Parts: sequence; structure tokens; C-alpha cells
Amino acid sequence: MHTVAIILNIDQTKAAEFEAGFHEHEVPIWKDLHDRGLIVRASLTPLEISTMSPDGVKQYLVNVVLKDGDAHHEHDGDPRFKKWNAIADQFQSHEPYVFGGDALIEI
Repeated sequence: MHTVAIILNIDQTKAAEFEAGFHEHEVPIWKDLHDRGLIVRASLTPLEISTMSPDGVKQYLVNVVLKDGDAHHEHDGDPRFKKWNAIADQFQSHEPYVFGGDALIEI
């Protein structure tokens, strides 16, 4: 399994618009990759707890568990994601925090 965790720092004034865009653009990609067995699970979570919280942002955790690293590359290479990523960048007032790797232990 390959896990990707991203903390997005979205301008508070644009949070509702970001959420609507996420539903419109990213959720269909997730559903497609899930149906093809490439995504095991994926979630978008508004954060209530964070030790890294710049002023004026609403933070979201994007957490995706994929079949393997190739599935991650397939997601990131998808033209629909490239389009959405360019749109989503406009909502971010600070750079995201990005983490990922292959699972060492999974239960």
C-alpha cells in the first residue's frame, strides 16, 4: 500500500468554493480510480486540530491510500487532476504540506 497525506492551506474566504470544486473535480477521479482498484480509500477532512496553522487559513487533510506507487503516478498524471490542481492552487494562501510513502505496517 502507498499512502499520500497532504495538508492544504486554503484561504478561509474561499473554503466553500474550494469544497465545491473538490466535489466537482477530484471526487470523480477518486471514484474512477477506486472502481479500477487503484485507490483503496480516500478522504478530505477539514482539520480541527493542527500544530501548523497559518493565520487566515482553513486546513484540510487529503488522505489517500493507493494500491501502490504506480497508482499514485496514474492519479497525478491524469489530465483531469492536472486541470483541477491548477484551479485548486488558486485557493491556497500558503504552500501545502505533502507527505507520502509505502506502508511499513498495516492492520
